[in-house]
Formats: sequence, structure tokens, C-alpha cells
Amino acid sequence: MHARELIQQALELKPTPRLPATLMSGGAWALNSNGLSLEKALTSPAETVAEVLYRAYREVDSDIVWAMSGYNNIVIGAIGGKIKFRAKGTPDVIETLIKKPSDVDHIHIENLGDDERVRTLLTITQLLAKKVQGETYVALTRWGPFTLAGLLYGAENLMRDMYRDPPSVHRILDFTVALYLKYVELYIENGVDFILLAEPTTSGDMISRKHFETFAVPMFKKVFTALGKKNIRTSLHICGNIENRLDLLTHIGAELISVDYKVSLKKCRETFHGKVAFAGNLNPVNVMQRESPEGVAKAATECIACAGEGPGYVLMPGCDIPPATPADNIRAMTRIGRKQVFF
Repeated sequence: MHARELIQQALELKPTPRLPATLMSGGAWALNSNGLSLEKALTSPAETVAEVLYRAYREVDSDIVWAMSGYNNIVIGAIGGKIKFRAKGTPDVIETLIKKPSDVDHIHIENLGDDERVRTLLTITQLLAKKVQGETYVALTRWGPFTLAGLLYGAENLMRDMYRDPPSVHRILDFTVALYLKYVELYIENGVDFILLAEPTTSGDMISRKHFETFAVPMFKKVFTALGKKNIRTSLHICGNIENRLDLLTHIGAELISVDYKVSLKKCRETFHGKVAFAGNLNPVNVMQRESPEGVAKAATECIACAGEGPGYVLMPGCDIPPATPADNIRAMTRIGRKQVFF
């Protein structure tokens, strides 16, 4: 069974001959481990970068290949925002673009594909998809609309307005939903067939369950409904502790819920069993980066035990891994999945 079929079966809550195991994103790791920063990759030959990515994910036996992940803030630069690259890791937003909610009416998103950096990312994605040849999913991870809203308007401003001016929050979210869908459509046209919505700003560490239900859930439904119509496989990842809102994620339209190491996999099984697939939750730093391969294997085995019996679980780090994560540690994780005759 190809990795694509394996992931497909897991998402559809069907028995699989072994446990699926994959990185979540890992773009900065894949490039940095081959001597490329994210910034340098944008000026390197597209074929070279696509080959680096393809080999990196295949060499660690990831069941999903991720297309140019780590560039979450490029879209903000493409619409006029200011971003800054790091020597390692992902670029940062250094200034808010939206000063007041009505500013969204003056930001144009029609020509995202004309941005030079976006065009480069799309070219590399297309070349990577050709290398994969349908053997597995070519996945994309980008900030979701709520996190984009926080970066464009300022997270503190967004949180304040959830209390003082809810209509303004909805206005900004309507804009970022349109921005997000317009942006990922470009990647879908260039070979992406699996999309992970990354929404760290909606975690229990950031907003209450009440605000999550009021602002995030309707936005999730809009996005996943739109992506579902395009026959794209979908996933949601939220950093931090979201145990008090897991039940709200069973009917948002995502096929896979990826959870942080702070979330109990046992609780996920109790909540999601028979409703939606789930993934996680190896600690990306203390386990994936800092442990020995034997330590990673032990932690992965414990994750599998906590996830319990039944289909629909994917072994995965609890978030994106640091660029300095040893490849041997990633292989230790995926090896446990390949050895596990689960269902």
C-alpha cells in the first residue's frame, strides 16, 4: 500500500496495515539540514530545492511530503506587509498592516500570484509534485485566517475587539478567509492535494472556549467547506492546550485534527473516535530535537498506547520541528509507525 493510500484510509477512519507516521510541516528542517535557509532557497534553482525537499522527506520515511512549508508569512509580504527573514527558521512579521478594521477594504488580493516570492514557491511546489508522482500527498501548511488576522491587525488588538467590537473582528476574519482561500488555491493549482490549516492563535492559551466557538468555529467551517468542494484532504493544527474545545472540532469539516503535546491523546480518542481522525503529539523540542533515537522511539510507542485502539490515528510531532532536529530522530519516529501493525 502506497503512503497515499495509507493516509487516505486513516482519514476515512478505515483499517490500515500499519500506523501512518509523518512530519507536520518540517520545511525549515528539510532545507536547513541541506545547507539552505528559507531565504536562500528562494534564490536557488527551483529544481534543486524541489529535489532537496523530496529527498529529505523520503529519507526519513515521512508518509506525507510537505511543499515549501515554513513560509507562512510570505502572503503578508505579498499584500504589502513587512516581513523579515531569519538566518534559520521562519520569517517574521515586523509591522501590522491593518491599523483599523476598515483598512481591509483597501487591500487587494487578486494578484497574489504575481508576487515574486509567491511565484517561486509555486514553481518549486509544482516540481515537487511531479517528483512525488502521486505516491503520497503533497501537503501545504499555512497560517489560517484567525492567525493571519492577528498578524495583520495585531493579536492584542484582535483579542480586545473580541470583547469591545465583535463586528470588527468578523469583518477582518471575512477578509482573511478570502485571503487564505485565494492563496491556497494557487498551490492547489500547482499540485498540492492536502492542506493543513495552522491556527496557533485559537489555542486555549490565547482565547476562551466561548470566543473560540463564536469566532473560530464559523471561520473553520467556511474554509473546510470551500476546500472540501475542491476534493482536497484537510487537517487542522492548533498549538497549545485545546482539551476544553476538542468537542467543537468534530463537525467543522476537517478530516484530521493535529494536536500539541499538551493535549491528551487518550482524550482525543474519547472525543474523536468514529468521527474524525487525529494526529500527534510528540514534543517537537524536548523529544524530537533533544532526545536520542531510542528516546524518540520510546516516546512514540507511548503515544501509540495513549491513542488507543481503533482506526484514525496518525503518529506525528505535536507541532513543526526545529531546524536542528536530527534526521535519525525523525527516522526513529517513522520506524515505530512502520513496525506497528495496527489495524
